[in-house]
Amino acid sequence: MLYRVPRAILQQSEIFGSILQNYEASGSLYVNGITTQEMDAFLEVSDAREVTGDDHFTLEQWLDALATADRLGIPRIRSYVTKKAQGALNCLDPFDCIDIATKYRVYEWLVQPYVRICERPESLSPAEMLRLALERASAVCRVREKLFAEKYQSTKYWIANKWPGNSSRHNSSSSEPPWEEMEKAILAEQAAKGHSLVRRETVLSRPNFPSPGVEPPVYTVPQGTPHPKYSQTDLREMKVGSSLYQLPTRYFERPDLLGETPSGKGSSSQSDDLLMLPHDVTVYDWNTFLDIVTARARRYILRRIETNFSSQNPIDLLEAAEIAGAPDSPWLQGLYKTLSERKDSLSPEDLGRIGKKASTEVLKLRDQYMWSSGQKGRRDVL
Repeated sequence: MLYRVPRAILQQSEIFGSILQNYEASGSLYVNGITTQEMDAFLEVSDAREVTGDDHFTLEQWLDALATADRLGIPRIRSYVTKKAQGALNCLDPFDCIDIATKYRVYEWLVQPYVRICERPESLSPAEMLRLALERASAVCRVREKLFAEKYQSTKYWIANKWPGNSSRHNSSSSEPPWEEMEKAILAEQAAKGHSLVRRETVLSRPNFPSPGVEPPVYTVPQGTPHPKYSQTDLREMKVGSSLYQLPTRYFERPDLLGETPSGKGSSSQSDDLLMLPHDVTVYDWNTFLDIVTARARRYILRRIETNFSSQNPIDLLEAAEIAGAPDSPWLQGLYKTLSERKDSLSPEDLGRIGKKASTEVLKLRDQYMWSSGQKGRRDVL
């Protein structure tokens, strides 16, 4: 199967990155050891990360993408998959999780399943010991022994020091320990202790994974069938100022990625139609857009703004949310509150920048704040 993979993805490769520097743009690479299913999953996940923002994949798809990222030597995609697949793994049997983490050489996936095994009431069965092998089974037993011993001591300590019935201010004969509260406290303490003990057992948390064998690329490409989605040659031409740009047609198949085209035809427009962006979009603006977001989903942009620019002027942040069409995002409530309590009123420019929805919320909160401040006799807000 033939694929047309964005050059920017392969340039991240630790295997192919240096090769591409002196390689013809129209040339092809052949890579052994990757199935069609794995390559499809890899490109879908890559698109989700860079373009669509959707990440609702099955565990099998995540693992197929991880296998391809390993084979191509792209650590950024590997790291992305490692984090995203963690939730799905937590729903599996812990021994299955360990097998998967070992197969794909992911240390981050090892600690949690071992903690689950060490915290459970049942000891290891013969079959489970065989599955872990003796060295790891021994380490699991050591952790379990320490946890169970300390659990008893934790119970004694809690009753002796934290049970109100043992206080001189209480009659110990008339009160019974709150068992439910004690159990929650001890379980939380045990979980933290379990994670610490498992991490100390390097045979469990940091085993010696075998290095994957990496074969050099073959430059003679065997005959194959073009992939229906990822081997397309159709490009949509766009003009910004006096500069021309070309993007894959599939980027225009969803209006939420690049927006509706001025003609309103969306993906039904002919690929040879020249798309003219509004005159107020400069080349600099468009270059910045492509460099930073590469047509990523708006909610991804908002997540980055929320995380990286939390100390920015609230007006700037609300304006970004208005542009992105996300006035109901939960993190905006804190911005509304901040603006509602500032001394200066919102100017017409402020209201225009943050939009109607945010303006309504902020003004409502400012009314309440001013009313409350007046009741308290505060003069500094006037």
